[in-house]
Amino acid sequence: MVINLAMYHLRTIEALHRLRSFTLAAEDMQVSQPAVSRALAEAERRIGGRLFDRSTRSVVPTHLGEEVSAHAAMAVATYDEALSRITRHMNGDDGIVRVACLPSVTATLLPSVISDFRRDLGQVGLRIHDEPQENVAEKILDGTVDLGILALDSSIPPELEVEEVASDRLIAIMPSGHRFADRDELAWGDFAREKFIGFDSVTSIGPLVTHAFAKHDVDVDIVQTARSIPAVGGLVSAGLGVSVVPEMVVPLVKFEGIESVPISPAIDRTLVVVHRKRGPLPAVVERFRQSLLS
Repeated sequence: MVINLAMYHLRTIEALHRLRSFTLAAEDMQVSQPAVSRALAEAERRIGGRLFDRSTRSVVPTHLGEEVSAHAAMAVATYDEALSRITRHMNGDDGIVRVACLPSVTATLLPSVISDFRRDLGQVGLRIHDEPQENVAEKILDGTVDLGILALDSSIPPELEVEEVASDRLIAIMPSGHRFADRDELAWGDFAREKFIGFDSVTSIGPLVTHAFAKHDVDVDIVQTARSIPAVGGLVSAGLGVSVVPEMVVPLVKFEGIESVPISPAIDRTLVVVHRKRGPLPAVVERFRQSLLS
C-alpha cells in the first residue's frame, strides 16, 4: 500500500497538530477554513483513518494522528529548509564560490576581499586554488573553478571574459648594503651589471620581467631562478643577487636585510578576473566577482 499525500496535506496536518484549531491553522497557512477542512478530509481518506477528533471547541489528534503528525512535521521542515536554501542560492546568499588565482594574489589581494565578503555572507563556501599562471585559465575551462585571477597576457583564451582587478608596479629588491639600496629610483639598464635572481617562466612574474628587460635591451646575468616569491626573497636576502617583483608582494619578501627601490620607466603587472563567457554566473559567484571589482 502506497499513500500519496501532497505537501498541502502534510502542511494541514502539521498546522492542526501544532495549533489545535481550524481557524488558527487557516490563518497560519493563509488559506480559508473550508480549505483546511477539505485538505484534512482528503488526507484522512487517502490514509484510511481518522487523524483528529474535532468538535466546535477542540481539535485533538488521535493515536494515528500523533504518529502521522510527527512525520508531517519533519517533512514540512525539510521541505521549507530546501526552499529556503534554493531561495538563498538564487539570491546569491548561499552556495559555493570556487576561485583559482596566483599564489601572490592569494596572499595579498584576496584576504581583505574574503574578509569583507564573509562579514555579510559567512555561510557561503569559498574554495581557493593556488595555481601558477598557466593553470588558472585551464581550471576555468574544465569547470574546476568559477573564477580566476591572473596576470593579463596574450595567453588568456578568447572564451574567457576579462576584467581588470588591480595594477601592480614592478620594483627592485636587493640585500641591505647593496649599492642600489640607497637609490631613490633605478633604471632598467642598471641591472645589466648585476647578478639576478629570476622567476621561472611558469609564473606570471617571470615572462613579464623578461619582457621588460628585452624592451629596454638589457642582458641580465641570471644566477638562479625560483618559482615562489618567498624563495626568490630568500635568495636575495642571502646576497646571491637582486631581483624584480610586483610591489604588491613586497610584504611577502620582507626578510631581514631586504630593501626595495622603484624602477623607471614604470612597468605594471595588470591583474584580471576571468570567467567563462557562456551564460550568466551563479548569483553567489557574481556577488564575489563584484566584491573583487569594487
